[in-house]
Amino acid sequence: MNPWWVVPSMALGVAGAWLLYLASPQQQWRAASVRAWPGVACALASLALLWPAMGAAAAVAMWLTVLMLVATLAPFLGAWRARRREGAA
Repeated sequence: MNPWWVVPSMALGVAGAWLLYLASPQQQWRAASVRAWPGVACALASLALLWPAMGAAAAVAMWLTVLMLVATLAPFLGAWRARRREGAA
């Protein structure tokens, strides 16, 4: 496993998952939603970088794990941020 391929891949995976979350109409981070294609592009670029570095099965498993981790944390962080914003006002 080459860290020069894995680190940018994980950064693209996190960015892709965040952008996909922001494309959701129910997200609580931004008032206006963004399009989904930048998130899909980042996620696929992440997988493309992982594939030669780790092999097919390990790359897909790590890729899905990163996407699921960010997709699980994003709504809770958004709700926490919205609650703090309401409490401060």
